[in-house]
Amino acid sequence: MRFASLFVIGMFAVLPALAKTEAPVLSPSGYGLVQFGQPLESVEKNLGEAASPKERESACDFVTFRKYPRIRFMVEEGIVTRADAKAGVRNSAKIGVGSSLARVQAMHPGIKIMPHKYDDKGHYLILDSTDGSAAVLFEESRGKVTHVRAGKKPSVEYVEGCL
Repeated sequence: MRFASLFVIGMFAVLPALAKTEAPVLSPSGYGLVQFGQPLESVEKNLGEAASPKERESACDFVTFRKYPRIRFMVEEGIVTRADAKAGVRNSAKIGVGSSLARVQAMHPGIKIMPHKYDDKGHYLILDSTDGSAAVLFEESRGKVTHVRAGKKPSVEYVEGCL
């Protein structure tokens, strides 16, 4: 009985540490400590680091953080609105670069499928947030997912990113 009590107490001590080390997940609302709709200054404070590049040339630009090297964040008028992920970044839809269109449709039967603007053999696969104000968006070409991004609308839908 004493061993069981110590085990339970030990698990409660370890669980918070395990939760903190879990990799972030890209979702319509954000990634890790970055929430879409937050001012960049608040994100920098939460992460304890400045975005790179420090100097931006326009009202819309992409920045990165050392803490999240596989993500680049879109900043519009000082607000973080979107994140573009490299292959291997986990997302809330559990779909990654290389996933087949058939798998995406099987996992998410209600996914919106739109023609790709520049790829005749491609599509945009859009999973809206419950309130429709944000989404996880996948680009697909020739039956395979090629890119993943998430964020607020309309930013997540911008084909060229910042112009």
